[in-house]
Amino acid sequence: LFASAMAEINEKCAKSHAANSIEEAVVAANDIGYPLIIRAAYALGGLGSGFASNEEELVALCRKAFAASPQVLVERSMKGWKEIEYEVVRDAQDNCITVCNLENFDPLGIHTGDSIVVAPSQTLSDEDYQMLRTTAVNVIRHLGVVGECNIQYSLDPLSREYSIIEVNARLSRSSALASKATGYPLAFVAAKLGLGIPLNEIRNSVTRETTACFEPSLDYVVVKIPRWDLKKFDRVSKNLSSAMKSVGEVMAIGRTFEETIQEAIRSVDTSFDGFGRNSYVPETREAIEEELTKPTDLRLFAVANALHMGYSVEEIHRLTSIDRWFLCKLRGLVETERRLATFAADQQIPRPLLGYAKQQGFSDAGIAQLTRRNEMQVRNTRIGYGITPFVKQIDTVAAEFPAHTNYLYITYNASEHDVEFVDNGVMVLGSGVYRIGSSVEFDWCAVRAIRTLRENRFKTVMVNYNPETVSTDYDEADRLYFSNITLERIMDIYEAETAAGVIISMGGQAPNNIALGLHRNKVRIFGTSPENIDGAENRYKFSRMLDQIGVDQPQWRELTQYEDAETFCNEVGYPVLVRPSYVLSGAAMNVVSTVNDLKSYLNQAATMSRDYPVVITKFIEEAKEIDVDAVALDGKLIMHCVSEHVENAGVHSGDATLVQPPQDLDPVTVKKIGDATAAIGQALRVTGPFNIQFMAKNNEIKVIECNVRAARSFPFVSKVTGVDLIEMATKAMLGLPVTPYPSRGQRLNYVGVKVPQFSFSRLQGADPILGVEMASTGEVAAFGRDKYDAYLKAMLATGFQLPKKNILLSIGSYKEKVEMLPSVRRLFESGYRLFATPGTADFIQEHGIEATALEADKAREGYSLQEYLSNNKIDLYINLPSKNRFRRPATYVSNGYRSRRMAIDFSVPLITNVKCAKMFIEALARFSIDKWDVESVDYITSHRTTVLPGLVNIAALLPAAGSFTDATRAAICGGFTALGVGVFGADGFAATNDQSVAAIKNGGRGHAYADYVVEVAATDANPASVAALSTDAPILFVSFDRSHPAHVAAYNTVSEHFKAWPQTSAVVTNAAGNDLASMLLLASLYNRQLHVTDVRSAEDLDLIDLSRTRGLSVTCDVSVFALFADRLPAAAASDLGLSADVAQALWSRLTVIDCFTIGAIPAKIAQAASVADANPATLGYQVVLPLLYTAVAEGRLKSSDIVERLCNAPRRIFGLPDQPDTYVEIHQDRVASIPSKSDDAQWFPDLLSKPVRCVVHRVVMRGKTMYLDGQFYAQQDAAPAGRDLGHVLRAMSSGPSGKQFAQTPSVASALGIQTEGARPTSSQAVRSPSVVRSAALPNLSIEAENADKAEGAAASPIGETFASRGSSAAPEKSLLAPARTIERPLPVARLADVLARHGNQNPFFMKHVLSVRQFSRDDLHLLFAVAQEMRTGVQRAGMVPLLAGRVMVSVFYEPSSRTASSLQAAMLRLGGQIFTASSETSSVAKGETLEDSVRTFGSYADVITLRHPQPG
Repeated sequence: LFASAMAEINEKCAKSHAANSIEEAVVAANDIGYPLIIRAAYALGGLGSGFASNEEELVALCRKAFAASPQVLVERSMKGWKEIEYEVVRDAQDNCITVCNLENFDPLGIHTGDSIVVAPSQTLSDEDYQMLRTTAVNVIRHLGVVGECNIQYSLDPLSREYSIIEVNARLSRSSALASKATGYPLAFVAAKLGLGIPLNEIRNSVTRETTACFEPSLDYVVVKIPRWDLKKFDRVSKNLSSAMKSVGEVMAIGRTFEETIQEAIRSVDTSFDGFGRNSYVPETREAIEEELTKPTDLRLFAVANALHMGYSVEEIHRLTSIDRWFLCKLRGLVETERRLATFAADQQIPRPLLGYAKQQGFSDAGIAQLTRRNEMQVRNTRIGYGITPFVKQIDTVAAEFPAHTNYLYITYNASEHDVEFVDNGVMVLGSGVYRIGSSVEFDWCAVRAIRTLRENRFKTVMVNYNPETVSTDYDEADRLYFSNITLERIMDIYEAETAAGVIISMGGQAPNNIALGLHRNKVRIFGTSPENIDGAENRYKFSRMLDQIGVDQPQWRELTQYEDAETFCNEVGYPVLVRPSYVLSGAAMNVVSTVNDLKSYLNQAATMSRDYPVVITKFIEEAKEIDVDAVALDGKLIMHCVSEHVENAGVHSGDATLVQPPQDLDPVTVKKIGDATAAIGQALRVTGPFNIQFMAKNNEIKVIECNVRAARSFPFVSKVTGVDLIEMATKAMLGLPVTPYPSRGQRLNYVGVKVPQFSFSRLQGADPILGVEMASTGEVAAFGRDKYDAYLKAMLATGFQLPKKNILLSIGSYKEKVEMLPSVRRLFESGYRLFATPGTADFIQEHGIEATALEADKAREGYSLQEYLSNNKIDLYINLPSKNRFRRPATYVSNGYRSRRMAIDFSVPLITNVKCAKMFIEALARFSIDKWDVESVDYITSHRTTVLPGLVNIAALLPAAGSFTDATRAAICGGFTALGVGVFGADGFAATNDQSVAAIKNGGRGHAYADYVVEVAATDANPASVAALSTDAPILFVSFDRSHPAHVAAYNTVSEHFKAWPQTSAVVTNAAGNDLASMLLLASLYNRQLHVTDVRSAEDLDLIDLSRTRGLSVTCDVSVFALFADRLPAAAASDLGLSADVAQALWSRLTVIDCFTIGAIPAKIAQAASVADANPATLGYQVVLPLLYTAVAEGRLKSSDIVERLCNAPRRIFGLPDQPDTYVEIHQDRVASIPSKSDDAQWFPDLLSKPVRCVVHRVVMRGKTMYLDGQFYAQQDAAPAGRDLGHVLRAMSSGPSGKQFAQTPSVASALGIQTEGARPTSSQAVRSPSVVRSAALPNLSIEAENADKAEGAAASPIGETFASRGSSAAPEKSLLAPARTIERPLPVARLADVLARHGNQNPFFMKHVLSVRQFSRDDLHLLFAVAQEMRTGVQRAGMVPLLAGRVMVSVFYEPSSRTASSLQAAMLRLGGQIFTASSETSSVAKGETLEDSVRTFGSYADVITLRHPQPG
């Protein structure tokens, strides 16, 4: 299709065909002619691509390409041509510009992601540039692209022939590079263009004067160089081709190509000094020409050595096809290098030469090495000469307009600075290049540090050189220096900026490596002292410190000679771990299992860290590895999080599967880890972040290593726990106030699992097994209800495919065969067909599991392992190698290696670790696609998400029996899942008799989305008949609203209703003033519980409160809109007796209010305002939570108060049953958008002028999502599933007197659970309200409690918008009522419900417990249920005063630990007291009988616990 589109405008494409099979590819190849390039369609980074010179190579490439994609592209090869790329932007009005053109240093044949790229192009003539630019514009316009795209060309250097390679109509890797190279924010502009905004209306953020409809002009050069980590993989092909292998890239900015490429080379790795003679490529013609003709990651170093060996530019061009212009520039660098090398250490370098060398990009360290002196000598000489760098701006328009950007770079090719240095900001050093071991995790840390500093009004300076990072977005910091992180460059910036100090602990290992150098040059380091950092990085110093503080570690020894190392290994025994200092991601770290491997590994380790000794430690097999991420202040822990690895020790932590919070660690181990972490933090006097890795075995822990910096797990742990560790660390380092352990007591209702992402499919030949040296190139994480749920989600996120049928097993060691046997059986029982290698097949067949054996060598026809893997007949391959488990190299190419490599090459999912295999199989067995819905644990929003239980509106007034559908739909959208329904029609219709009640219930049946209970209306005419309706409508509504016929006019009628209405059914009234006083009197006389609804005056609340103090059982509710009367239309509110003063009076008496409701206020104001077509049944629902959470933001409420008044209290008071799997998710901090034409905006216009916060995100009812992101999702083809609750309400009771209640506290109240009608005491009020839920739901009470804590600690994101009192000023005490002696119904909450489920029989009441045989199975089941509720109460409050004032005597005539401790602890936890007696201290010693002793103890104690050696 693309080729056809290009042909329509006569543009040139490489001749190509798309093929859907190998046969089609062969036909296409014969048509096009060899050589060819084969590319997998729909694949990034050239995955599955390569060059083919003949049919055999073509078929081999196609096999692998078809494993990655359903289609391959067969194209003519133009290997050796120039590769050029243009970034193009077009808007909907056909404005089209080219933002940047980029030229590959390497010719076509190397993937652009693996090529050095230069911008703007340096070797194109203006004619070539304009030709390709015109083509780009024509192509993009013809394709109709709106937004950003890039077009890639091949250009013949010997003619002007070009060919379009591809067009990517999306943001790409090159887009990020072009954005950073030009300062033109391509992603930002593309988003605007996608919204239909034209280029000429988008402001240029750099000039702030011009628009985005311009083509940037650059007065500087940008060079991008990839970063490879191929040396980490043995057997991997290091040749660069059309498939991308790099893991990161760097970008450098300068005024000349020479200066820029030198800095870019140094940025790739700190061991690179720049372009010059090196030891990476041997200086022999064979090695040089092999490297130049078959490029690898060392090609640039081969060019340098070739120039040093005397190769001419023409010879190198012939071998490489690199443009002569580039080679001539590089030759100039070699010539300068030779001139510098002529100066001995005692000779002064002339100023002109030194200045010229700096302009060419030579570093102080590089010059020092060439002239045989140290770096500081060169620096001092340079500064003495007055040779200092200049700071220049990226201005996008080459100084044609004034630039206001803070995007800076450093160059020696200038004469003045572009900026003034007045900020004295805090410098943050970034993560540098992405590589194995240091990726986006450290960039997140640096960005969070910068944002925390800016939030606290610090000026900030970011230093980084990675174009892929967020930290190099110039709007993140007050100043961005695009520069490498070396001692020289950081000193230059620090001195120029006169910075306040430097934060080095956020960017990973690179900043840590220069910590001592900065410290010695008097640079102020925020956080831990560099000397203490060195104490952790230097293995010898760290190990010695552990010995001094008594923290255990594996046996170790510092190494300087091989003989000593061999002696130590023989002493401790193999395996041992070789560990260099100051490295990241386990570089050169290896587990050595034999003496034969020791010497080669030691040489490798010493090469990685020449200035520091190597340490060998005893490696402990079968140990569990544990990570601790911590933050300390002056050595004292203020936060730490423990995470466990799924794999045993021996797999690098970056390659390990991480589980947070830990699921399988013994509490003893966790306690020891916490103590050791605190001791190490104190010894190192840490201020800021640090990470420690432990290994644990049999509850004994040993320290592996400590990194005094942020670790790669910090982002994961921060996101799982909800505590930003980097924010805490930044505040600690800068001396800002910080709250220790902000999440203390929080129990997560989910598990986070982080799994690694590998790139073995791009690393041809690499063995895909795990070891102590890191191999992963990224990571993903997922949340789940348990670790298996989270692990499966995370694996799927990496691209792992779940097996459908066939699973291949190859388990090497006998020990792992035995360990895997239950899991293999689980697979078989789950219906999977099992295949296995011969040894594994024999083992599992012996244990009764069917498996088909596949052979690697000389296989029978149809039983070839290679055939099954290469033809994709295997859905999952579990290969657990028996040897070489901890290191990638092997002495020979084994069948295991061949099969693993084949699985990778043919995209067969592969697992090579026994612990991961077991966890995956268990997760797979539990998996059910039907139950895998997106849940609240699966995502995190930029707003605080709070989960509430389904809300209750006990005063839903409907205008007609047919209003259920609209009313309940509106209720669901507002988060209300249960309603108390009263119908009061304008025509006088109401639920007053059996016919009207039946009509109303018929109106609800099959038409209501929410659950409901119908209220029957009391009138003067129905006292005698209304009682018969209580089974269908169990709530009696006594209305004094004389504007509606369904009301009572005489108090004697109320008396008659009280006589007739069942004692266990609820009575509700809207009485006010004198009517309320009369109702309260009658309720007192008839010993009735009364609920007063829609209270609107302070006087009525005072009267209700006074009645409670006199023992009357009365509850009340207030309409939410009465509390916000100051925001209602003044005239209409006044007619209802509401005003700002009334609202304030109600707020001041909030502790008296039991429930919140919607009530009649919205309908009456809408009627007064003559809102056209407004349905009074739907008004107010979607406004309630925004109003209440606005009050939360202002400090007037807490989340728990809302849950109490809109859920817990209504359910208690009216006996409403629980709704399983029902909850509401809200975005608590998000500003609610009320449509101006909505009914609520019409009757409540203040909502449009003053913002409110809180948006209902999701409503789930009985496990089904009813509402999500503004959309109502009830099934259209199914009847609404709301239920009539009239027959299932719990019975009401008048309850005991106030004195009885005070003297006999219920179990539920003692547990802090508010029982039906019971108001909590002040001690109970600080606890989270109880929310009854299913086990699968999040703990809603804890969520609300945690939200309360967050409200007290976090500032409102929109706080300035509100007239906020400030969350910090909010009172700590709960808004619930203080303790008082009141009359309430008997408790029917959690523990009462437990008893109810057992027939309200207590088999333990007033009974001795002498034998377990005296109780039935059901009795014990009840006992355990009650014990669980007590345990929950103790966990919340520490002590439950059920037995306050009671005494237990502990009489043990024989030794006991567990029994005595458990009984005594239980008594103390329940508030009682203990005294003990024994055979030595009692009168038994004088001959007293046991019976007499028991009688004596019984006269002093309430409970006797007795243990005696004699049976019976």
